[in-house]
Amino acid sequence: MQPNENPSVGCNDGSEMWHDYVLKYGFDEALIICRNYLNLNLKREHSDDEYQFTRELFFTMFQATSNRTDPDKLVYAHDCKTAYDFTEPTYYHKSRDLNTACAKGIDRLISDSYYKENYYNLKMAAICAIHDYGFQRVCLVLGFNFQFKGNDARFSTANRQWANTFIVQEEAFNDTWLQSHATLVNSFCDYIRELYNELDAERFMLPGSEEHGEFVSGREIKRAITTSDDGNGFSTGYAIGYNPDAVEPWVCWQFAVRDGERHYNWGVYSSNEQAAIDSYNSRVFVALN
Repeated sequence: MQPNENPSVGCNDGSEMWHDYVLKYGFDEALIICRNYLNLNLKREHSDDEYQFTRELFFTMFQATSNRTDPDKLVYAHDCKTAYDFTEPTYYHKSRDLNTACAKGIDRLISDSYYKENYYNLKMAAICAIHDYGFQRVCLVLGFNFQFKGNDARFSTANRQWANTFIVQEEAFNDTWLQSHATLVNSFCDYIRELYNELDAERFMLPGSEEHGEFVSGREIKRAITTSDDGNGFSTGYAIGYNPDAVEPWVCWQFAVRDGERHYNWGVYSSNEQAAIDSYNSRVFVALN
């Protein structure tokens, strides 16, 4: 594709554009082309139809890549002390660096969306941020900033309440202070929340996919992900299990798949869901990095 060629020409909607370019160039090349197209649309004003087109493109790309786990969009959830106890400080610091890069990226996207005096294309900035850094990390960066600047009257009550729903490891995010003007950050957060609700992003806040109906030692598997596959029928991964009647209801298990059957072992049991989620997030981060 030539640099000045408009990929949207001849396409009726963003979904058609994505599928057209996958057929022409293959999945990975289409991802690059369409991401560049989103970036080109960042620094200009949009009509409602144009924004709808780019939104449809983003949604289609997001759904098409939802089963691909990008290691750089995962967050290592354990604190620094726990990371050292597990001899995993490298992973803690890598995740911390990615958090810092995400905050700088949000500031850059907000700045780049300035297309004329006092006008910012924050809708596109939000789309690009989620595409580049993922919902989990973007929401945690916003959560940190809203939680620890909670007295700033330029932040809306609704955004502060939303941000407070996220549990943030302060020490892992204390280099993620956003430098953009508070009113711009607040509006940016409005659009992130809009995307979050429209895509039902709660489903994508953890790696892997939701599961139902499989029981192991009385616990139902709630979420699972395969982190390695040798191509010969053997793979490994992690899962979250739950039994409300157990003394420790939650567990993060490692599993191995042989001949199409999962075998669970090495479980970390806990009395609360967040501990299981943190263990799951961190184990998956280490496995994929």
